[in-house]
Amino acid sequence: MRTCIKKDTICEERRSLRNTSSCVEIVDAIQEHLPALYFVFSRGKTEGLAEDLGREWDFLLPDEKQQVEKAIQQAEQENANMFGGRRNNLRRLLLQGIAYHHAGLSPALKEIVENLYETRLIFVLFCTETFAVGINFPAASTVFESCRKWDGEAHRTILNREFYQMAGRAGRRGFDKVGRVYIRIDERFPEQTGFFDEEQVEPVRGRLTISPNTVLSLLCWKTDAEIQKFLSQNLAVYQNNLETARLDKDITSMDERMEELKGCFCDQMDTPPCPIFRRKLNKELNKLRRKRKRRKTDRYPGRVEQIKSMLAEKTKNCMHHACTDAQEEMGGLKEQRSHLMRRRSMLNRMTTDYPKEFDKMVELLRSMGYVDGRNLLARGAFALYVHVEELLVTELVFSGIIHEASPAEVAAILAGVDYYPGRDEVVLPGEYEMDEVGVLLNDLEEMGVPEHLRAWSPVPGPLAEAWYNGATFEQLMGRCNLHEGDVFSLLRRAIDLLRQMERAAGEDRELKEKVFHIRRTLDRDEIAVLL
Repeated sequence: MRTCIKKDTICEERRSLRNTSSCVEIVDAIQEHLPALYFVFSRGKTEGLAEDLGREWDFLLPDEKQQVEKAIQQAEQENANMFGGRRNNLRRLLLQGIAYHHAGLSPALKEIVENLYETRLIFVLFCTETFAVGINFPAASTVFESCRKWDGEAHRTILNREFYQMAGRAGRRGFDKVGRVYIRIDERFPEQTGFFDEEQVEPVRGRLTISPNTVLSLLCWKTDAEIQKFLSQNLAVYQNNLETARLDKDITSMDERMEELKGCFCDQMDTPPCPIFRRKLNKELNKLRRKRKRRKTDRYPGRVEQIKSMLAEKTKNCMHHACTDAQEEMGGLKEQRSHLMRRRSMLNRMTTDYPKEFDKMVELLRSMGYVDGRNLLARGAFALYVHVEELLVTELVFSGIIHEASPAEVAAILAGVDYYPGRDEVVLPGEYEMDEVGVLLNDLEEMGVPEHLRAWSPVPGPLAEAWYNGATFEQLMGRCNLHEGDVFSLLRRAIDLLRQMERAAGEDRELKEKVFHIRRTLDRDEIAVLL
């Protein structure tokens, strides 16, 4: 039986001075049910919790440490300095059977973490939810540090389908009879922990975006009839229509039932002789009397006397059970109907008028000289092959900026296309000014191009420029505080964009050769896209 080493002996004194980490307590409690995937909704926190656990636990036996050391050495032969800088701690944690995994890691680091996890040499893996997508990595247990996450706009409780996507990793076929799922609850906010229901998993909804490329592709390849069918018979429209029809049916059914219930009421309903109405009057009277005791001003002077006068009338002698039950049922139906009406109203707001959106985009493209009727002009023919910020990229070319800029400057400009820098990202300035792009963005705004179709940032430019000029990856990391994975991502996106531009250039041989040369220069060493 495995005996995991808890570092009590060497840490006893330090532990007395340090707050006990909650993740350490949890792993302590579930140590019979490892390996565990410990889901955390923050890159920094995956690293912090792994560090906390690494101070207390070492899961590996001597021969297992040798296996891990051998795997690390092999990986380092192919990717020197992969554990350099801030990742030196990951090397140490791996030798203890602990790791973290998130999108900020370089592909080489992700690969070795995944390989060691698959060979059962990692016992606790702190990860973000992306680890639960794609390749199946099962565990004996899954742990949720929290059930709330930041979705880019607000903090919210995770959805049923998000929870089951991650929780479903618990339980390994052939090893575990059951999979165990643990949720850390903050006692101060117990209501913030979701109560998840597998029967209520949210359906996947279709989303169609009418982008410039969508419109250009439809105009180029489809007939008018085919375009009309595409805009009116896509999945998003089908799902909205289906749900709206279901809501209408339920609302109609409730209306019919409420009409039936009205037959239970006599003609003295809501009059002073009606026992139910008198009950309401008594409640209102007591409420007004309490207000008077608290010396609050009457909003309706004379109402007390009016109620007393009505209550002085003779009560109708009836059992009123039928109308009481009917009234209670009607109250419930009204509440449900109100909920369904709100849902239908929300669906109507969410429903996009795709033909209208299509016409609006056609008009924008016409005004910018991309199309003439159904015909694609030179700008339109170029944008047809660009799939990200197509208007901005096309204008960068047709304004002459790409032709006149040096190759390194072009790499810097294109790295900023569709890039949204993080709040605390820092990159040292590069050699080139990119003021012309700012002027172009202002021109596009004046032309009516929406902000989301002209997204660009100068932040990553100096990194692409330095990489083009031959800098090493370590030198890039020394120029910024980004994660390695983010630097990989922005450079590979630039390479992909250059490939699109190469295809879009058509007969413009000068442009085609220029972007080909830049792409081949960027596509090297660690960043190389193996296609």
